[in-house]
Amino acid sequence: MDQCAVDELYEAFAVLAGSDPDHCSYPKGYMKRQAVFACNTCVPAGMEPAGVCLACANTCHDGHDICELYTKRNFRCDCGNEKFHGFKCKLHTDKERQNVKNSYNHNYFGRYCSCDRPYPDEDDQVNEEMIQCIVCEDWFHEKHLEAPAVDCDALMEMICDRCMTRAPFLWTYAAHFAVSPLNKQSLSKEQTNAVLMTDETVSCLCTDVPSASACGPQEETTAGAAGHPSSPDPVTCRLAQQPSKVTKCILNELEAKDAASARTGAVFWPYYWRAKLCTCTDCKRMYVKTGVPFLLDESDTLLAHEEKAKAEALRSEDLLLSCISSLNHVQQLEIIYQYNDLKHELREFLQQSADQRKDVTPEAFREFLEELQTRKKRRLN
Repeated sequence: MDQCAVDELYEAFAVLAGSDPDHCSYPKGYMKRQAVFACNTCVPAGMEPAGVCLACANTCHDGHDICELYTKRNFRCDCGNEKFHGFKCKLHTDKERQNVKNSYNHNYFGRYCSCDRPYPDEDDQVNEEMIQCIVCEDWFHEKHLEAPAVDCDALMEMICDRCMTRAPFLWTYAAHFAVSPLNKQSLSKEQTNAVLMTDETVSCLCTDVPSASACGPQEETTAGAAGHPSSPDPVTCRLAQQPSKVTKCILNELEAKDAASARTGAVFWPYYWRAKLCTCTDCKRMYVKTGVPFLLDESDTLLAHEEKAKAEALRSEDLLLSCISSLNHVQQLEIIYQYNDLKHELREFLQQSADQRKDVTPEAFREFLEELQTRKKRRLN
């Protein structure tokens, strides 16, 4: 297993690191982004979809058939609510019957893409990597995107054809800022920062948005609960009501310069593209109406979520150093040695699991810890 594969494994671990492995996330409400899992044992196909947080997947559904869904935005843990038909959450029992603002799709039953197939797919000899749409958060095979993927270092996000059609104003931005498959030139971070700094179209001030009309209905792939329309998110309402900072509509200016282009297929975007979106009054209302107000939130991206998790991991090492500052030099070295030894053993365990194509289950991790403790006792003896 090469270093690149190990780094990818740790990036995936960073996604989970942003979630609490011990406490149910339900009391935190609809979290901006968290790792979500589906339990096929408790909620099999044919029932209403449901998702659980990392802690509930580890504790309440230990030993069940669990489907990892990566991360989802604005999700609240369903574990133990009425969708589980009598199954109770062991970590937090006081829950509403349903989380009506949750959005669901076929991912919760282990199916993905427009082809509605599982991943990995036993009938697919290739099992190519899948790409996630940042709007519907479904995962797609490149061959089903109706557009070739672009090999560009600056690319961070993709919007599928269906979501582009659902928010048609995005086609105008795509004509100016999306990366064309015919132009695979990679933009460095310095270049794209320069583009942002010199672009004078995104400067300015504006008026307040009327409050009530701003909170329109938000379209979802599947309603939060059968027969219960989703309520607009409070953050969405505040966003629509905030004073805008644009004196003129950037979208209108782009439309005036928009050359005729094909409006079909998935669209690939460089990481800086969200900063180009207009924030005038009318556009903010349009984002709410089309269900994409989160596009204005820079912390919404998966990259931001992973970077936050990595920063928390770095802070944990700083915390270790502060905790041992009162010890003498020999004791400090001993604790740091044991800490680094634990990190090394964990890395070896994860690398061996990846080499052998084994899933890292809670049982396997417990066995790893027990074996580690046994080896430590032997060394002490």
